[in-house]
Amino acid sequence: MRIAILGNYPPKACGIATFTNSLARAILANLPGEDISEFAEIVAIEDAGQQHAYPKEVTRTLPRDERAAYAALADYLNEGGFDLLVVQHEYGIFGGPDGNYLLDLASRLQVPMVMTCHTVLKDPSDGQRSVLRRLCSRADVMVVMSEMARTFLEDVYACSPDKIRVIEHGVPEIKTSPRQALRERFGWQDRRVIFTFGLLGRGKGIETVIRALPEVVAEHPSTLYVVLGKTHPNVVRESGEEYREWLHTLADELGVRDNLLMISEFASEQYLFECLTAIDVYVIPYPNVAQITSGTLAYAVGAGAAVVSTPFWHATELLAEGRGRLFPFHDSDNLSEQLLELLGDEAALATIRATALAYGEHLFWPKIGAEYIQAFDDAKTAYESAKLNPQLGKDSDVVPDLDLAHLLRMTDDCGLIQHAKFATPNRFEGYCLDDNGRALLFTCLALGSKAISHQQRKSLISLTEIYLAYIFHAQNEDGSFRNFMSYGREFLEPQGSEDSYGRALWGLAKCVAAPPRKDLGQLAQECFVRAISYLDQKTSPRTLSYGIIALSEYLGARDDENLLDLLDRSVNRLLNHYQDNRHDDWEWFEAYLTYDNALMPLALYRSLRVLPKKHVRAIARTTTDFLAKYTIINGVPRPVGCHETCHRGATPEQFDQQPLEVMAEVLLHMEAFQRSGRPADERRLRTAYSWFHGNNDLGALLYCAETAGCYDGLTEFGPNKNQGAESLLAYLVSTVAVAGMVSSQSQKTTTNKSTVGKAHGTSPARGGDRVPVLVADEQQSPSIVSATALGQYTGSLAYARLFKKGHQYPGVGE
Repeated sequence: MRIAILGNYPPKACGIATFTNSLARAILANLPGEDISEFAEIVAIEDAGQQHAYPKEVTRTLPRDERAAYAALADYLNEGGFDLLVVQHEYGIFGGPDGNYLLDLASRLQVPMVMTCHTVLKDPSDGQRSVLRRLCSRADVMVVMSEMARTFLEDVYACSPDKIRVIEHGVPEIKTSPRQALRERFGWQDRRVIFTFGLLGRGKGIETVIRALPEVVAEHPSTLYVVLGKTHPNVVRESGEEYREWLHTLADELGVRDNLLMISEFASEQYLFECLTAIDVYVIPYPNVAQITSGTLAYAVGAGAAVVSTPFWHATELLAEGRGRLFPFHDSDNLSEQLLELLGDEAALATIRATALAYGEHLFWPKIGAEYIQAFDDAKTAYESAKLNPQLGKDSDVVPDLDLAHLLRMTDDCGLIQHAKFATPNRFEGYCLDDNGRALLFTCLALGSKAISHQQRKSLISLTEIYLAYIFHAQNEDGSFRNFMSYGREFLEPQGSEDSYGRALWGLAKCVAAPPRKDLGQLAQECFVRAISYLDQKTSPRTLSYGIIALSEYLGARDDENLLDLLDRSVNRLLNHYQDNRHDDWEWFEAYLTYDNALMPLALYRSLRVLPKKHVRAIARTTTDFLAKYTIINGVPRPVGCHETCHRGATPEQFDQQPLEVMAEVLLHMEAFQRSGRPADERRLRTAYSWFHGNNDLGALLYCAETAGCYDGLTEFGPNKNQGAESLLAYLVSTVAVAGMVSSQSQKTTTNKSTVGKAHGTSPARGGDRVPVLVADEQQSPSIVSATALGQYTGSLAYARLFKKGHQYPGVGE
């Protein structure tokens, strides 16, 4: 076994560093080797400006704030013959907002990953939730140190229960001198000693203990409160020793200065356990319930100390069944009462110590190391199973529930308002056909989802009526469309743009193919038939692409030889754009990349649903691969920025990045994956969608959970905080499409469990384990072929016409 362990590491003075070293030694205790470097390489995280003298097992460092280093580390691990990566996760030790640079490593990693969660928040910020949910999705095993942390991972972060292992915080197995001998060595033989240790900083609650001292000292004048620990390095950088000095001042004011001893050092484990053996009471005064793991608490219990603690989450579990006592947060009066009671009852102290010590025996690091080794085996098994069944479902937890709040806010009885000031509709900008066409596409798509509630279904049907009515009103008698309308409900031009025409066609075709009500489908069909004849007159490759997508959608529900011929002509015209502009280094439809780029290869892929032509498929794949090279950089989606057009040979603008681009890329890679089953297409799909949730050049969230809106773009300074209709619909369409894909994959896995087990000689997986699913590939003839696969690979137009009524592909256009 050769593993890599990523985390802080000694001589860095912090709890994560100590844990990482202790874990490595615990694993070693269960192996035949004599040195950590024989089975593991440690990758130590380094903060800017720091350079520690690490031991030999540290082979690499990871610069915390250098984003490119995370992808480089993944490449090193992928190519270095490692069996496993073990990550120590704490939001603050990794770079990027909420530590999201770690996602760059995780998404690129090609070996099993085990992640130890040192913090699992019950009420995370949107960014914290997004980061941990995505890490849960990629990890093969998630280790937590308490049952409450397990619950949070499942309920708050949607982590699969099968991935979670509860392995408690280990403690060293250290032999010390007898208690009385230690008390004499420390000069405590005639004193009542209360003890706290750990890195010092505001938020540790030391002041609560000091405020409890006067009552205790009044009855036990020799009481000594010992606080062992250096001030946290981050605290020192920001405010020096201000907190330590304030505690001294507080003790002076309360008249207990002589009863307080603060030792500023990072103690060895041997010295720490000697202190824990010699003291009378160990106090943990944390002021916040949201402490899911405490190494200091585990050490105290493992050493058999009598612990009195505030009821933070880890303490309520570890101190149950008589292993310690609890006192309310910030309640110095209650603490003083409990201290007086215990210090006056040696038998009670002895009982708590014995109970804690008995429990602590199973926390010794070698036993914890054995549990981790089992978790490593589980992770490798899960990883190999997942490789047999690459599917979008493993990232299903990053797809939030559909929330229509902002769409309802932006829609009135006339239609969808174009723009917003922050999340408030900007009525000065009025309405447009573009957005109402996209909105009709979304509502019809969402109504086909099984994940929506009854109330959402009613809202979506009402919204569909509004958006279709706007399109109907915008259509001229000759079948053409007007686009912009003022808030006073007057159209502002006699005829709209080609793009608005194309977007209206797509929405109408979707309503024909999947009508929420029969009458709505009939009206949509009338509007579509009146408008579609203009497609031959349109010259823009984007408008052609919209038309091809709309025709493919329409012909999936209606037979029409004339429209089938129009589709064929339109595809050929789009291919002409490609032939006119392609070069050996430029496989594209235009001499530049600008906006809505993914729409063109998407149109070619969609046409294959009705006209399955091999050369169209080949060009769709070629242009998709070409675009991906420009828009996914080291696992981070980077849609072409709209500052300037990117001409052949140039580098695309980085900003401003638009949600509309991301939506088109999500739909493109989804269609490509459904066509080919290529893992590369599936990865691109997941990567593109993750842009909304923080996997972007700035690590910024574009989806705003508070408003259920989407920011209008990513600028070099961060998100554009306005939340207009175009951005909202880009997010909603992407989300409902990806959610549909996840559901489809999940159903496919369930349906094929027994069949696949027979075909591959394996048994159906237990619980939620993933199982292999045969995916058709153009290089092989699978023995089990679905109707979907037949539809993809048949070259007969006659067969396509017969087949299209019997099956429709999942996702957009279902």
